[in-house]
Amino acid sequence: MYKFIIVDDEPLIRQGLLKKIRSVTAELSFCGEADNGGDALELVRTQDPHLIFTDMRMPVMDGKSLLRQLQSQYPDKKIIVISGYSDFEYMQEAISARVVHYLLKPFSKEEILDAISKAVTAIESEQSSKAETLSITREAEQLSLLGDMHALLQYISGFYPVEHPPVFRSAPMRNLMSAGRMVLLTLYTPEELAAQEPALEGTRLFLLHPQSRKVAFSLQLYDSSLPETEILELAASEARKLIAGTGPQACIGISSVISTVSGLQQAREESMSALNCRAIADQGQYFLYHPGSYQTAPVMWEGSRDLIFFIESGNTGKVTEGVLDYFDYYRGQPAATIHQLKENCRHIIAEVKTLIAAYFPAQNGQHPSSSLEAVLSISFDAEEIRLYFLTVLTSAADLLKEQSVYSSPNVIDNVKVYIRKNIASPVTLEHLSGLFYISPSYLSFLFKEKTGENLIDYVNKERIERAKLLLRTSEDKIYKIAKALGIDNAKYFFRLFKKMTGHTPEEYRKLSVAGKETGPDGSPGA
Repeated sequence: MYKFIIVDDEPLIRQGLLKKIRSVTAELSFCGEADNGGDALELVRTQDPHLIFTDMRMPVMDGKSLLRQLQSQYPDKKIIVISGYSDFEYMQEAISARVVHYLLKPFSKEEILDAISKAVTAIESEQSSKAETLSITREAEQLSLLGDMHALLQYISGFYPVEHPPVFRSAPMRNLMSAGRMVLLTLYTPEELAAQEPALEGTRLFLLHPQSRKVAFSLQLYDSSLPETEILELAASEARKLIAGTGPQACIGISSVISTVSGLQQAREESMSALNCRAIADQGQYFLYHPGSYQTAPVMWEGSRDLIFFIESGNTGKVTEGVLDYFDYYRGQPAATIHQLKENCRHIIAEVKTLIAAYFPAQNGQHPSSSLEAVLSISFDAEEIRLYFLTVLTSAADLLKEQSVYSSPNVIDNVKVYIRKNIASPVTLEHLSGLFYISPSYLSFLFKEKTGENLIDYVNKERIERAKLLLRTSEDKIYKIAKALGIDNAKYFFRLFKKMTGHTPEEYRKLSVAGKETGPDGSPGA
């Protein structure tokens, strides 16, 4: 419904006009009357009518002056001039003021209805045009804001160089990012978050990670006058709210306070560091970043050597068992952190990559494990890491199954290969029998039968041959060479070396340096 006022110096005429208007339409709502142009302007100011019915001859301020004031101050108002004078002067003024209709007294109901219809049509047309313009403007502003938020998300995620932070085009983002102090929260939840565009709520930006719907960033902005301790307390309070709204398994890492957009990539690293340094079993908590929190050495799993063997031998079943044992081991360590779990994963993956590169040198490092680091960087849940880790390692085992050096049908040949490849690690009869699915007693018997020597003698022979090479080609101290061969007791190594070569390690090295002739086995001659 549209509001209207009536301006005429005769009360009876105003009443008569109001009666006629009400008799022809219900679209208009009467909101006031005035008997001169001056009062009419005040009425327009206070009531903001859509439509003005006005006479031309009035005291104080006549219709001509009123039309000029309305045209100047309220050009959107629709005006219907009603006058008993048909002279050209009033018509000309009405035309220049762009009135929608000019009614001459007396007029019929049909004439006033026609005038009102023209005014309503003009009002609706302008409102529609304004709404469309406003919609287009708002859409453009929203797209600009969304573009700014996407650019910020890409920058935070590390997809652009740190020295090239985004330049914001939308007014809301420019105003927001001038707040002065910021804290980045990284949210992780085992359940995927609902897909959503970046969202701006007050002084908080919520951004879903571009590579994982289990990770999101919440950028909190604060007034620069607040002390850092208070800002971190407010960030912690926001983290608690975010966890409550996400679920009991969610965890949040909180960065330190930063003051520039260019510090956001460092803030991401800090918040993720805080998440990585939590205990594996921790859930529903937030963790503040502390410098140096990665300094704790990883708890290394002792079964990694066997796992590598099963990967190289192509035994996917044992690889699956090994991965389960690996993660069960870490879950049983109350103080073990996500960071330590990941570091051990990286250690194993590095060995697998080296292994595959040895078998497939033409692949230029493009191995099945290449994407694991990307997963480790944005995953903070042991089960998710286990599933992906299992996929990578069983794929590597499948790849190596046909190429493996352990593919000989002769088990003793495979045992000898393993001894040579792992001579730097402790090698025992019990360990070998477990790897090759054979009882210790039968392995001992079979090895003697096939090679003519005891297994332990063969292991020692291999170690001494490797020791000779290290003594000739390196300057390492004797105890380091012993340790590199899986022998922690340097005195035992000394005795073993002399027993098998007739020289102490130092004597052997001196003879080699002196250039003595060597025998067929590579040892210095007498």
